Amino acid sequence: MTVGYEVREQIAYISFNRPEKHNALRDEDIAGLVDALGRLDVDDGAHVGIVFGQGPSFSSGGDVSERLQRSMDEGSTSSRTTEGDAFTHCENWKPVIAAVHGYCLGHALGTALHCDHLVAARSSRFQVTEIRLGLPTVALLPRLGRPAFANEVAMTGRMFGAEEAWEAGIVTRLVDDGQHVEAATELAAQILESPQWAVRQNVRVRRLVVAEAAARHLARLENFDWATSTDARDAVAKLAARVQPGARGSRAEL
Repeated sequence: MTVGYEVREQIAYISFNRPEKHNALRDEDIAGLVDALGRLDVDDGAHVGIVFGQGPSFSSGGDVSERLQRSMDEGSTSSRTTEGDAFTHCENWKPVIAAVHGYCLGHALGTALHCDHLVAARSSRFQVTEIRLGLPTVALLPRLGRPAFANEVAMTGRMFGAEEAWEAGIVTRLVDDGQHVEAATELAAQILESPQWAVRQNVRVRRLVVAEAAARHLARLENFDWATSTDARDAVAKLAARVQPGARGSRAEL
């Protein structure tokens, strides 16, 4: 089981459990997250969710061979599992907190930004990796904080730290290393003190407004088939070579 689900004191702890790969996300892992979010939505014993990663990182993003390379081999991204609908097609609209430490890259950054709050350890590192693989990232712009900052990191794909994310307005709480889950639990407990019907209306409206903004950005894209792009194929091949076990700079060794 690569995605854990445990409820304690009305809080559902949803965990990525692939620490030896920095919780690199395969289709099955994202499907597990979708299942866990659906379970939270109908779980009468849980009113807030916390998503976090076991081991050294929240997540290093989409698994290169299991997601990126498979899309290239298939010539399409249509078979890839995503979790967006799990956040925007809910019955009960329970708040979800991302508790981030270590790396939060690529797809995982999108996952964290889907959440209603992001608690980050000070040493956390973030990156919009998709742009360096030739994949436009316009859907992230409404969720990346200050417009100038969002535009810059979405175009450059440079790595940025938790302090920058805090200053940009992405991070709800910035905490000492090792305290991210504890701080998320404290935030969840404070949320639980408020009437939940009102909290859930906030969650519903915020998520739908952000999703509508992302859809407007996507609608402006010209027709572009990333999975058949020669430039994207070359970029994925180079990344795959770099992250092979034993390769210098491999995320498995970070």
